[in-house]
Amino acid sequence: MWLTDVLDRNRVRYPDRVALRDRRREVSWTALYAEIGAFARELARSVPNGSRIAILSRNRLEMIEAYLACAASGVIAVPVNPALTAPELAGILEGVEPALAVADEAGRTRLATEHPGLKTVAIEQVAQFAAAEAEADSLQAADPLPRAGSLTEPFAIMHTSATTGRPKGVVVDQRSVQLKALSWLAEVQCGPDTVFLDACPLFHGSVVNALAYLGAGATLCVLDEFTPQGCLKALEQWRVQHVLVVPSMVRLLLETRALATTDLSALDLVVHAAAPMPAELAERAATALGAGLMAVYGITEGGGPSLALEPGDRPGPAPVTGAACVGLPMLGVSARIAREDGSQAEAGEIGELWLGGDGLMLEYWRDPEATAAVLNDGWLRTRDLGCRDAAGLIWLVDRRNDLILRGGQNVYPAEIEAVLRMSPQVADAAVVPVPSAVWGQAPFAFVQPSAPGAFDEAALLALCVARLASYKRPVRFVAVDTIARSPAGKILRGRLRQQAEALSAPTTTSTTPTTPTPTAGP
Repeated sequence: MWLTDVLDRNRVRYPDRVALRDRRREVSWTALYAEIGAFARELARSVPNGSRIAILSRNRLEMIEAYLACAASGVIAVPVNPALTAPELAGILEGVEPALAVADEAGRTRLATEHPGLKTVAIEQVAQFAAAEAEADSLQAADPLPRAGSLTEPFAIMHTSATTGRPKGVVVDQRSVQLKALSWLAEVQCGPDTVFLDACPLFHGSVVNALAYLGAGATLCVLDEFTPQGCLKALEQWRVQHVLVVPSMVRLLLETRALATTDLSALDLVVHAAAPMPAELAERAATALGAGLMAVYGITEGGGPSLALEPGDRPGPAPVTGAACVGLPMLGVSARIAREDGSQAEAGEIGELWLGGDGLMLEYWRDPEATAAVLNDGWLRTRDLGCRDAAGLIWLVDRRNDLILRGGQNVYPAEIEAVLRMSPQVADAAVVPVPSAVWGQAPFAFVQPSAPGAFDEAALLALCVARLASYKRPVRFVAVDTIARSPAGKILRGRLRQQAEALSAPTTTSTTPTTPTPTAGP
């Protein structure tokens, strides 16, 4: 299979080069091969082929090892965002029914309390499986890796939210990972001398980029968590050439005093994804970071990166006011702008972005109805609106009309609204985005009280804290007599969005009551 072939090849060709690195340790290709082999054999002994393995951990290089060991042993990796609340985590685990969890200390503590019946493996001890084998002299480092499963069987289930706010498990196979890796490597033309820093969470789609760099024999560096100071230190210390970030991270880097004294002479390419990069921010970043900027569009259902605007591309004026250029399809990816009837839209005409190619997801986990709604005759309906300009470049007009992009993470209004409606104080609710200078956008909640005087902002915030991850919580609650709706009953979000922006203009740019973790994703 693809990932085990990568390990075989690079262990022979680059035995002593550094494959993985974080703040704790670094691992050569020879050591990585041994650690993955031992971990995979442990998984194969512990659970049946085809089982789901939950990965609940903050960033560390062993998360990459967990993905690779799952691939070698024929089990399905299910990365989980450690910031999820107890109900959110329970919903995911109940859906995939994992046979085992690989977790860090914080994750194991949570699972012991919230899911005591789930067997866990300490992610910090992954390297000890190889050490135990070596001590027992039962296997040699060059012994073959397990090779269970096939290229087209499920490799991972990565959760994203549908517009209803209910989590959906996106099932991808190694064929998708392989195509995206080859496509990416052709795009950026990196090799074994490249040092790549993934500044985004590894439970998210950014792991696809990370695996692509490993395919080239490059060195993959991992941050425990993003802080601007920590990221700058890593870029300098590790002589990073390529880095993956989201626009809110770039803004924070540019506002950090340490930037002026940080040596970024090795940095060559800044890849940004998950949200459009404002033109003024892109210009500042190119000058301050001294590197080329590459915009990437991708969604989890599409297997990861699908469209790219390279540093040398020079798009003309936006064909639609406010649109962001996302370039051209990457190799192996097809893209079209479709009208409502599925026909091809003309240049400058807004339609839905459809993606095609072997990198698409297999399905939504155990949800054939939702799968059928987005996969049609080899095409993925992204639900994103876009258009082509006269030169053929693709521009993104809106990211799923109702979607809020906060610090690179998708926030769906329907999910927040459902939580707010749990309160007996709330008769109706609507959530829309407002601008945030730090995170790009933030959720703003309109609430229709169930009775006069029933509105209690502190109680609503407490409810959100209990039920929603921090990046999903509204920055403000405003009581209204009624929620504006159309005759068909649909929330008039455009009207509410204008009201929210007017109400929040004096405070939104400086109010950040919670700190989300930015990612590259859907």
